[in-house]
Amino acid sequence: MPDESRSPATFTARSASVVSPPGPPSTPFHFIWAQVRRNGDWRVIGIIAFALVGALVDNLQPYALGALVNALAAVAQAGGAAALTDHQALTWFSVLCAIWLLGPVLSRVHTLTTTTNMLRLRRHIQDELFVYVHGHAPRFFLDQLSGALSSKVRNASTAATAIIDYLISTLPRLTVLFIVSAILVSRQAPQFLLLFAAFAVVFIVVAAGMAQSCRKYAKANSVAATKYAGRLVDSLNNWDLVRVFAGRMAERATLAPFAGREYEAGVELRVVMFRMRMALHAVSVVFLLVVVWWAFTEAMAAHISVGTFTMLMSLSLLISGNVNVLGDNLLVFFGELGTLTDSLETITKPHEIVDQPGAQPLHVTGGGVHVRDVSFHYPDGTRVFDHLNIAIAPGEKIGLVGPSGAGKSTLLRILRRQFPLQEGEIFIDGQDVAAVTWDSLHEAMAEVAQTPSVFHRSVRDNIVYGRLNATDAEMIAAAKLAHCHDFIAQRPGGYDAVVGEKGMKLSGGERQRVAIARAFLKNAPILILDEATSSLDSEAEHLIQDGLLKLMYGRTVIAVAHRLSTIMHLDRIIVLENGAITEQGTHAALLAMNGTYARLWHRQAGGFL
Repeated sequence: MPDESRSPATFTARSASVVSPPGPPSTPFHFIWAQVRRNGDWRVIGIIAFALVGALVDNLQPYALGALVNALAAVAQAGGAAALTDHQALTWFSVLCAIWLLGPVLSRVHTLTTTTNMLRLRRHIQDELFVYVHGHAPRFFLDQLSGALSSKVRNASTAATAIIDYLISTLPRLTVLFIVSAILVSRQAPQFLLLFAAFAVVFIVVAAGMAQSCRKYAKANSVAATKYAGRLVDSLNNWDLVRVFAGRMAERATLAPFAGREYEAGVELRVVMFRMRMALHAVSVVFLLVVVWWAFTEAMAAHISVGTFTMLMSLSLLISGNVNVLGDNLLVFFGELGTLTDSLETITKPHEIVDQPGAQPLHVTGGGVHVRDVSFHYPDGTRVFDHLNIAIAPGEKIGLVGPSGAGKSTLLRILRRQFPLQEGEIFIDGQDVAAVTWDSLHEAMAEVAQTPSVFHRSVRDNIVYGRLNATDAEMIAAAKLAHCHDFIAQRPGGYDAVVGEKGMKLSGGERQRVAIARAFLKNAPILILDEATSSLDSEAEHLIQDGLLKLMYGRTVIAVAHRLSTIMHLDRIIVLENGAITEQGTHAALLAMNGTYARLWHRQAGGFL
């Protein structure tokens, strides 16, 4: 339960033992290798071994069939008298039956094993990329659509597992096929060995050459699909805005270029895939016709036995069928490779803000904040602060006021290391915020923002996000302090009621009070209020002021406000203009100065808009 008498003197972040994992590799094959090593290399070895055994069993079928035909031919030459006692024919017939029985069983077991393990691996990849994406600085998210990011995380995990499946299942089977074919041909009909080798070389050259262009088109298709998905999610997330402005047709027109580009990229990819399939099919058909005709002429000339002819024809059919399957799989492989490349280029960008080597968790002993000679400018060159200095004593409560663009919200972001500090230093209880772990810095602060963020989850989930191990009694106590318990209890479902995406089932004031309850529950030693009561009407604001005063007790408070009545009782008020401090003091002292603060106060008619 939030305790207004609680002292932050012994606060140490929960993330003391949390170590951020290294970033994932940004190139596809390095990424895949890292995932295989980290998430089950022994399973992969088992799957490969299983694939090799299954392929060996399947590829012995032409040899067993040829041997059976030769045995039957020998029986026929003997006039059939020894048919019932010819153990060689029975043996090869039994072997062939065993292959027919065992081959499909091994194939299906291998498929089940591979599928379940790929699902497990995909989950691990998604988890890793999800955590890494959340480690990016705010500037990364400002440049991305959330829908596009979620698509890239999903696409990367799906593409990576598809590529791994190809590498550990399809390639081993084909490798066994070519090796077994070479051995059988060299033993039974060595004159055909050169033809088989030539086919393998031609196939590899054609497949590799066309696959490179396929990869390029696959990446373009992935980019177009991701952009369309991002725009679509952005539009649907703002359904209320679309409805208010009757913008359905306008949104349709806005999406049309993105949908058109996705269609064009998809057609281009499929045309390239069709050409590659036809080229590989042509190579395999030519190979099949040449082998069968040559084998036929050799058998007619009695240079090879009927069994050898049967083996060569069966082997050629097997290779031709596998080549067609390989062509399809190869297209999928390079398509997924293009998708994975596109996703990793965005997701695995280096984190802009990282913990220093050996960074320690923040240990708050009083909550004092010191901003020393801080200078900051945006990437476009716009300067916000120039050698700014602010000293906030432990437990002091200050307000930041000033016109829009003065740097109030920027200062809060710099304090939380959401923007990298360019010049100067910021200390909390003598600890440089740049030298402590980022998670521990955030855990030491509770914030109520101007536009509170809520999950599309239950009210309970949104409040206890401040402290996930909080009991129901502690959660309800926090809600009562924030004056939101009554309206929650009156709703169907109470605390289990889902608030809707972006909290659309709640009013602006209700969302703000839920966010304040979350801050109560977090119970951090430093409290940041960024227009915390901006969405409240006068009556609700009056109710919540008492709760905020309790929340402020024993904590360092930094409050940004345009509604001056919310900060008039704070210990000190700082006026920022053009990134510099122009006035500071108590409410009464600032009014006596008759400067910027006094002008703002009187413009709000005694503090009320």
